[in-house]
Amino acid sequence: HVLINNAGIMFGGRKETEDGFESQLATNYLGHFLLSHMLLPVMERTGQTDTPARIVNVSSCAHYWGAWMDFNDMNLRNLYSPEKAYGNSKAAQIMFTSQLDTMLKSGQAPVKVLSLHPGVVYTDLYTNVTWVKIFSLIAKLLMKTAKQGGDTLVHAALDPDLVGSRQVYLENCRQGRNSSFTSRVENQAKLWGLTCSLLGIQQFGTS
Repeated sequence: HVLINNAGIMFGGRKETEDGFESQLATNYLGHFLLSHMLLPVMERTGQTDTPARIVNVSSCAHYWGAWMDFNDMNLRNLYSPEKAYGNSKAAQIMFTSQLDTMLKSGQAPVKVLSLHPGVVYTDLYTNVTWVKIFSLIAKLLMKTAKQGGDTLVHAALDPDLVGSRQVYLENCRQGRNSSFTSRVENQAKLWGLTCSLLGIQQFGTS
């Protein structure tokens, strides 16, 4: 089994969900965290040592914008910018991936967790980006098509060479380089605990 967490919105004015979460954080990260939590028991039952189940979290090179994430203001109520909100959500995806993959490895669970940057892909995600709308023809020439953008997702989901690999972040079907902020174990652990608290999760992967 493969779970690909790829729901996403980008930029726009600040909005909150019914639960009070900033909308980009909720859509791009919290929803993925919660879904993974709910489906993990199934993933563990269906995965095998030589063919583990996989959880693939779609991030972005924009995760570098999340390098100044304020753990005390995850919903950006004090100071909001669309770019900051998007960067935070994508940085969170990478830190979630690293923390969960480490936990599952320590428990010898047959589940591999990966995150990736699919490239700059021309999709409706850019609805709120003015220059893309104005210069759409140029944008189409510079950006990947949706089909091309799916290449790294398919690679992460199916490539057998990734089973025993220590890679957790991919770009263009290769090992990518994520920010030092998202690589710090203490940041990963802090985000994990905060996210579980926000979502009311006492033990990840159990009901």
